[in-house]
Amino acid sequence: MTIAPGAKVAHTRSMALARPPAALVYERHLPIAVAAVAGAAVASATGPATLATGSRVTLDFGEELVGTVRFTVETRGNSRLEVIEGEDLEEALLLQDPFPSDHWYHQPRDHFDLGPGRHETGTPGRRAFRFVTFCSHGPAGLTLSAVEAVQEHAPLERTGSFACSDQLLNDAWDISRRTLQLCLQGFYEDGVKRDGMLWIGDYRVEFLCAWPVFADKALARRSLEMLAFGQRKDGSIPAVALHAGGHLYPRIPYLGDLTQPGGLHEWTLDNYCADFACSVWEYYLHTGDEATARELLPAVEKVVGYIAGIDPVLAVPGRNFITDNQPESKDWWGSRAALGYQLATACGDAARLFESLGVGAKARASRAAQADHLARTTVRFGDPARAAIRDETTTEAARSWHAHAAAFLAGALDAAQLQAVWRELEADPTVRRPMAGFMEFYLLQAWLGAGLMHAALAEMRSYYGQMLRNGATTTWELVDRREPGIDHIHPAGRSHCHGWSAGPAHLLPAYILGITPGAPGYAQILLKPNLGDLDFAHGAVPTPHGLVEMNLEATGHGCVTVPVGVTAKLCLPQQTPVILTGGRHNFRFKPTAIP
Repeated sequence: MTIAPGAKVAHTRSMALARPPAALVYERHLPIAVAAVAGAAVASATGPATLATGSRVTLDFGEELVGTVRFTVETRGNSRLEVIEGEDLEEALLLQDPFPSDHWYHQPRDHFDLGPGRHETGTPGRRAFRFVTFCSHGPAGLTLSAVEAVQEHAPLERTGSFACSDQLLNDAWDISRRTLQLCLQGFYEDGVKRDGMLWIGDYRVEFLCAWPVFADKALARRSLEMLAFGQRKDGSIPAVALHAGGHLYPRIPYLGDLTQPGGLHEWTLDNYCADFACSVWEYYLHTGDEATARELLPAVEKVVGYIAGIDPVLAVPGRNFITDNQPESKDWWGSRAALGYQLATACGDAARLFESLGVGAKARASRAAQADHLARTTVRFGDPARAAIRDETTTEAARSWHAHAAAFLAGALDAAQLQAVWRELEADPTVRRPMAGFMEFYLLQAWLGAGLMHAALAEMRSYYGQMLRNGATTTWELVDRREPGIDHIHPAGRSHCHGWSAGPAHLLPAYILGITPGAPGYAQILLKPNLGDLDFAHGAVPTPHGLVEMNLEATGHGCVTVPVGVTAKLCLPQQTPVILTGGRHNFRFKPTAIP
């Protein structure tokens, strides 16, 4: 269904933009272990378990799942059973919801009032969990004889692959893939437990990461249309697509009834408005879907007009834009400098979209807005080529990697300049570092794009290593590497399956294998392989024309297979670029020196 941006339709029609549960696929999973017992008699993870009043048992499914929990229980009289779902064991063992009644979020838990006899039942809506605790509140005892999870996600086919000599990076790629599979539901969700919503900033990173794995086009198109649906007359777009049904109510009711318009429906984040313009260009670049790109062209033009008028100095961090979770206050903060460069990037991407679609006047206007944001941001916040960007206009304000990475991605400094300031910034412990997954993505994207391959791989090992060392099977919303353990958010409020943190799914194929689109729809394929410190790497990236397969070895031997009907431009260090046609090609390369 095509909806014109800004159109006003009945709620029931806007809800149709999101895929219904019937369009999903379902898979059965059984628990693999008993994680905790208090007063219950338990035979095994698959039952039976006898629970007297006040006793409980916690089952471990071995990995993050999203779907319903189904179970069979026999009661000897009237009894009340409570089911507590947790993404980690600590959450599943919280016996009371820690949030006040008027809080926007509540711990997932379900209650069942059961009469005597046998009951085959389950959770009334979708939950996200690895651990499930069953608590008996009596007065009669009960026996839990069978438990299973029915996982659900969009019907996607995994076509892309990646593997290398570093098992940690392989694991990081794999938990990123699993995260994306679970977060791609009726639309692109941010996190499958909290919030289960379609946010612009999350969507942008998720699409870039999902493409090399699934080559998804249909769900991405639907999500972009849902985002554009809520656009206002001034060109701004709400940060979350609630007007278009971009929420899971009533399937996850612990978030409240989000069908009723309220404050969150209207919340605008200026950096997310910028992400929308970038997202439409990136969608067209990867899919080559010109019809959808043209359909969304009016929305992009309007949002660029809005972006052109934004003054980062007047924007309020946490209200008008967010940059990352702040270690000191453990709340959202904003770098005005990073915002300025993000706005410039959006205008540049919009210009590329307009140019590709032959809309020259709009492209020139976007280029002018891009140049204006670049110039004003550098003058106000400091010269990125001297590592002098401050997050605020005052000279004593903090420096951040967020702003310097954003400056590189916006074209305010080149690869050589970023390499030149990298050591100074890394040596300064006061320079802010990313915690949230989407900002870690942009940091790594900047470092890899600037040729800081060894530094970027070390950073990826650090960030994702903390998750993996703590048993992650999907990627977390954020990581605070200053603290041991999992993360600093309250156990019941964590999001341990968050799509904006699935960066390795995009970054490893794009910068190690070096496979990216050189023109919309991969009409030309750009190949810039770089092994970094790896002994080997191989994998495949899907395109609308077929798979691009790459094999690299530290001996300097490489092999690439290009789909028939398109050309590829192979760019190797200190070598003249070579145009390759469809078929299999061997090549030689020199290992990249550490900058």
